Amino acid sequence: MRVRLSTPLAAPPEWVAAQLQSTAVFRHITAPLMHFKPAKGTPWPTTWSPGELSLHMRLLGVLPMGPQTVRISIEPALHEGAWPTLRDNGEGALMRVWDHRITLHPLPGGRTLYTDDIEVVARHLPWLMTPLSAAFAQVFYRHRQRRWRALVERYVKEREQTNQEIEATNTPSPLHQSRAFEHLLRGFAQQPQATHAERWHWLEAAHVLGQTSARLHWRSHWAMLGYAHQVRDWREVAGQLGRLALVPLGHLLARLPKGNTGRAHVSAFQPMVPTAEITALIDRALKKAKAG
Repeated sequence: MRVRLSTPLAAPPEWVAAQLQSTAVFRHITAPLMHFKPAKGTPWPTTWSPGELSLHMRLLGVLPMGPQTVRISIEPALHEGAWPTLRDNGEGALMRVWDHRITLHPLPGGRTLYTDDIEVVARHLPWLMTPLSAAFAQVFYRHRQRRWRALVERYVKEREQTNQEIEATNTPSPLHQSRAFEHLLRGFAQQPQATHAERWHWLEAAHVLGQTSARLHWRSHWAMLGYAHQVRDWREVAGQLGRLALVPLGHLLARLPKGNTGRAHVSAFQPMVPTAEITALIDRALKKAKAG
């Protein structure tokens, strides 16, 4: 009898695949419903590898359920774009067949579709015990998938915390931010022979860098307004007038989309990843600011 359960996980397939290799993660996601222990007192291997491993099982850590032989193998992906399948074609004192396959399929947004596919056949009274074993498999693997989701949630929180710490470490001091901002505006002013795109890069870099300071944020849009008027870009002029009106409100409500270039052709509320050109300009300006 077959049981198939899937759940989306908010983590990339490569992270999920790495966790699947860990026997410690296996013990975590199966607890406290099931407890496993290697037979004959042998220690747990750190990771799963192809081959056999004999385990003893206890329901809720109390009720013995006999020995279980785990047979691990890696099979080719079942579908295009999926990851290789992790298979445990095992058996035990109660089960003649416990054939479990785990498949991972990438989802948009760096997520993963995680699937448990299990074939069960009871060793004794299969006409009765196989349906009961399949019902237990439903409970067991739903429990495992709940534990997987909780594990991923913890991973996401820890990753966000790490990113925030890195960002805090990389955030320039107000003095360095102001000096670098002035360097970017000077770079814009000192290159009148550059192309329009190159000159806009200087102003966009100043906006990205100075956005967290109301004073610098206002000055970046004022500089953009002046340049747009100089080159007779009336659409940009109108857009910059609107951005200047939004600056006080954005700081009052703390609605400052990170990385936004401040131009009229992008939404004022859209977070962005700065281009390589803008990032390079900011990095050089900050290095000069820190060098004094």
